[in-house]
Amino acid sequence: ISELIKYEGDNSTFIWKYPNEDFNNMTELIVHENQEAVFFANGQAADTFGPGRYKLDAENIPLLSKMINVVTGVSVFHCEVYFINKTVQMAVKWGTDSKVRFVEPTMGVPVELGASGEMNLAISDGRKMLITVVGTMKGIAWGAEPEGFTKSLQASFRPLITTAVKSNLPVAIKNKNIDIVDVDQHLEELSEGLRECIIPGFEE
Repeated sequence: ISELIKYEGDNSTFIWKYPNEDFNNMTELIVHENQEAVFFANGQAADTFGPGRYKLDAENIPLLSKMINVVTGVSVFHCEVYFINKTVQMAVKWGTDSKVRFVEPTMGVPVELGASGEMNLAISDGRKMLITVVGTMKGIAWGAEPEGFTKSLQASFRPLITTAVKSNLPVAIKNKNIDIVDVDQHLEELSEGLRECIIPGFEE
């Protein structure tokens, strides 16, 4: 009995774990373009596969040589396969969970600002993100709803975004001496400044 492992699901999902964990050495793995698959055996990340079709055997995954019985020909082994979506996900929405308070520089009055917007995201190091953020969960998306995940990237990164925006947005408006009624005219430069503050946390 052979099994075919592949993922053709929701593009809003960043990482998805194949639900079965018991395979045999006749199992085949299909990885589509803009995907990669990380294969775990005995809790250890054994290998990473780019686009293509692979047979899960000792030739492709040397670690399996200790798990496959070559006498009987077909052996069942326990492992896990995670698919990583490497497409650029466009217009992902973000926002601060509370107002940003500061003294408006041109009029000298205290004001409160809400900050929200959109960003484009793509995974650069799937294996690192899988080990650092996902762990043993069944996957992760920006929101928790698409696949019913227990954790979302939005929840993970919201504190980082909120702290960076609250700390840097008032300073940027003050340093550039932007009139609050003209803030829309400066969105591009404010966005770039916030991006520079936020992106190290995302890269890490």
